Amino acid sequence: MRDNSIGMPEIVDAYERDSFFFGAIGIAFESGVIVFEFGVDRAGFNSLRRVLESHPLGKMPGQTHRYFFAGGYSRELDGTGPVTFSVRIESDGEGKKFEFEGPLSLVSNLLWFSGLKSAEEASSLRRIG
Repeated sequence: MRDNSIGMPEIVDAYERDSFFFGAIGIAFESGVIVFEFGVDRAGFNSLRRVLESHPLGKMPGQTHRYFFAGGYSRELDGTGPVTFSVRIESDGEGKKFEFEGPLSLVSNLLWFSGLKSAEEASSLRRIG
């Protein structure tokens, strides 16, 4: 079992702009980390917000949390319900995996980001960092 976030896409933000929902995800390449914006539906946005608002490792003033898609997922046998996916949460040198639920469309996007080998593969997406 992997005990670090090296190579995992970092879930950076989820926000609404002009009545559309977006996620922001950071990917580490040899040239550095690039943060991409990608569109999500309301259910995906809500799921990302639940991830980003969770502080299972404590919430003390000045304590920051980072959230990484860990790659694991499962879904109901009938395929109609939400997907359960793994997120590694890190804070102050401590890290642990947690499970969250979200729509298949969100998890499919996160899996796609996990497989990126170069920034050119995501050249159609807006870079925000």
